[in-house]
Amino acid sequence: MSNPSRCTIIPNVQIAVVEDDPLVRDFVVDAFEFSINRKIHTFESGFAAWQYIRSAAPVHIVFADIHVPEIDGLELTARIKAEAPEVICILASGNPTDASRAESAGADAFLLKPYGISDLFALIQTFVADGDDRPGQSPPGNGR
Repeated sequence: MSNPSRCTIIPNVQIAVVEDDPLVRDFVVDAFEFSINRKIHTFESGFAAWQYIRSAAPVHIVFADIHVPEIDGLELTARIKAEAPEVICILASGNPTDASRAESAGADAFLLKPYGISDLFALIQTFVADGDDRPGQSPPGNGR
């Protein structure tokens, strides 16, 4: 029996999580995997995530901590938005003043740490739940 309150997840949505703290990364990945029942791509640095995205691998959503090594989340978001503006970028930080910096970099959402499981579920509902005008319906263009 299906649960009528559970949203329909868009098939084949690809999510990348960029977080250098293994406990936080595992928490985010577990929440996302539970929500969409798909493997999540994980990266410890912005540079590793950027290399993966530049390899023309389809990524629809990037969830990144602002303060990660090599390329921070702000720079990663700016690079992604310059080449593939349809990719949803969600930035997180423990510093509330980073919210305006995230917006300036082109982030679609900002999450203040510490966040909880309900915050992560809400992101999935907002950006991945099936409906009109949602990401994930087709992979971003590979015109890179």
